[in-house]
Amino acid sequence: MATNDIVDPAQEAEQRAERAKTSLLSRLELLKHKFSDAKHKVDLRAQISSHALPAVAIAFALGVAAGLRRRGSVPSDAGGGMTRGAVGSALVAIGLRALRELALGQLGRLAKQWWEEQDGAALAAGEPSRQTGGEPPRPISGAPFVEH
Repeated sequence: MATNDIVDPAQEAEQRAERAKTSLLSRLELLKHKFSDAKHKVDLRAQISSHALPAVAIAFALGVAAGLRRRGSVPSDAGGGMTRGAVGSALVAIGLRALRELALGQLGRLAKQWWEEQDGAALAAGEPSRQTGGEPPRPISGAPFVEH
């Protein structure tokens, strides 16, 4: 019998543990990527931002449906109808607030992008930057900030 055929049980167990650890870490990394992808797909703000017009149309349709339902329904009991109406109104108010925040955020981003494009076009034409108040930009040097 050759001595190479004898395997140390402790070393074999250590190798198996190392392989299991590597396998577990790779599976955790894969799960992390899948979770990140799923989170990105379910991110409501990002979906609404990327599909603004359909989001506005859906919000409008829900508002119309809520208004028509509220106007057309006659509550059978005074307490239940008032609660349902209050809950519906609260949901519509929350939806409109969220829609307003998204619209203002998108408007702000578009305004900033427009401003940066206008400033870039002015710099390309040789005009002074709007960000410095009309003064040409000063070169950055190693000189102290306050000169005496």
